[in-house]
Amino acid sequence: MALSFSKRLSGTKAYYNLIRRVAFPRSTGIIVVACFLFATFGIGISFVIAQRAALSFLMGGFWGIIILVIPSFASDAVLYVTVMKTDPLFYFRRCIAFSLFTITTWVLVFILSSVLALAVPGFVFPDFAVIVGLFAVMPLRSIAVFSMSKTNFAERTLFTVLEPSLTAFLVVLFFDASLGRIIVAWVLSSVLGLTLAFALISVIEVQGRKVIGFSPIRMFRAFLTDWLEAKSADLESYLNELGVETEIDVAAFSFRRISDRNVKAVMLVSNLHPGPFLNIGSSVLPFLFHAIVERKLAAVGVVPHGVSGHELNLVSQEQNARVIAWVLAKLANSDYIGRATPVKRAVNEIATATSQVFDGCALVTMTTSPYDLEDVPSEVANRLTGFTQGKFRHVAFIDAHNCLTGPTTMSAEKIGALEDAALSTLGAASQMEGGPFKVGVARIVPREFTLKDGFGPGGIAVIAVEVNGHRFAYITIDGNNMIKGLREEILDVAKQVGYKDAEVMTTDTHMVNGIVSAPLGYHLVGEVVPKDMLLKEIADVCRRAMVDLEPGEVGAVSGQIPVTTLGSKSLRRVMKLVYRNSKLTALTLFPMVVLLAALSIIFLV
Repeated sequence: MALSFSKRLSGTKAYYNLIRRVAFPRSTGIIVVACFLFATFGIGISFVIAQRAALSFLMGGFWGIIILVIPSFASDAVLYVTVMKTDPLFYFRRCIAFSLFTITTWVLVFILSSVLALAVPGFVFPDFAVIVGLFAVMPLRSIAVFSMSKTNFAERTLFTVLEPSLTAFLVVLFFDASLGRIIVAWVLSSVLGLTLAFALISVIEVQGRKVIGFSPIRMFRAFLTDWLEAKSADLESYLNELGVETEIDVAAFSFRRISDRNVKAVMLVSNLHPGPFLNIGSSVLPFLFHAIVERKLAAVGVVPHGVSGHELNLVSQEQNARVIAWVLAKLANSDYIGRATPVKRAVNEIATATSQVFDGCALVTMTTSPYDLEDVPSEVANRLTGFTQGKFRHVAFIDAHNCLTGPTTMSAEKIGALEDAALSTLGAASQMEGGPFKVGVARIVPREFTLKDGFGPGGIAVIAVEVNGHRFAYITIDGNNMIKGLREEILDVAKQVGYKDAEVMTTDTHMVNGIVSAPLGYHLVGEVVPKDMLLKEIADVCRRAMVDLEPGEVGAVSGQIPVTTLGSKSLRRVMKLVYRNSKLTALTLFPMVVLLAALSIIFLV
């Protein structure tokens, strides 16, 4: 599954980057300056090439201001205060960024036309460059506007043609271009550009409806609305239609102090997957769980990655609420235990596992670090639960998700090693005699660590458990996996602080996915943030948890919750559709522009 996702993601990366550059513009001032510089220098260079005179650069710069800068800013201002003001995706700065994309296309056409003017004596520069530019710009604008904008047909058409129309008009007005030729070129380019754009969109619509049963363009707009404006409701409604009813396995451990019976931390472990991306579905669940636990219980909530895959992504916030409500309701009525065994570690050639038993309730961590560790199939937890049936009242299996170098899948050898290590450590821990324990909790959210750096808003949390002088730190980082070797360095830091042992886990939050253009679609923990800074923060939170140690007890619950998940089949359908349509767009867009440019040259002959 992981390699399949990597292949499909790599196939959509070019389209993804193009949308990001238009959709996530920097400051308005920078965009305005970029438009001005591209238009003046780009067109100026084309004049120098065509006329072979350095002074022609000034005339070219003047052309750039008149036919590109003025039409762009004028049309953006008019469109924004009229038809586009109600469009959630095209606020003013994004309209200007879209104009920068259009100006860049014009500049490329002018430079290519200047070279063509040298090779073809009958090619009149710059007049013919304007006509070729109309044929190149119209289809690009048509596809972008009609696929992204939520306005009506007439408003989208106006958004598409206004800026190029102003360019054509000003060329005639200021530079004495042939009115008849420009009008004919404008009509033909508009008709052909819109027609070919509609044809491409129609093909995508027909194919998409066959695959997912509803309009893929509308789903794409819903995706953009969430991606750009963080409004998830529309997209989640579509995912809900694709979702399947299933049951997820959930276990939770609530740690509280004995003195006043106030909860200090709650750990949620389940086989749901914290995806698919951004704020959609269960992507936000690790942080959402902590936020609710903090608000209702004044405690720390942690959600280390359970044994799960992408097929168990929840489809909506409603499903998140269902899971969290179930957990908190069950814990409110659970019995608390004041005894625990020291943490027992088992290691084989590939895998490492730890286990701690709280009077018949087992908490297990698993990792293959320093070898790559990706999503462990849910079947592994099912098999392990079957092997331990009747031996424990509640069992939670954690996929520590703490080592990755690139796209990978979990081989049968790795899975077998994980199962062997888990069973070995459970067997050893179950033979140990439990005793009173202390629990300490701490959490920090470094301001310097952002989603772009691969860190979710849940920060770094530590649950420290001490049994008979044996201190163990459960370190959870809100991120999607870690760079190779970082886990081992963190364990060394924990030991230097005063713990006998520790394990570091990530939540696998997909809030970090889709924000940066990276090979994995996100940055691993430790990939961007300086390692020394990260280790310092972890050492600090480990110390705080140690200082917080006090006699504690734990309540444990487990069970199954009926939810709606994206499902493996639905997920494959969506990814297949995205991959196919992105590939179709990439393979069609450039030939379409070249074809229309060629037609414009034939028109000029």
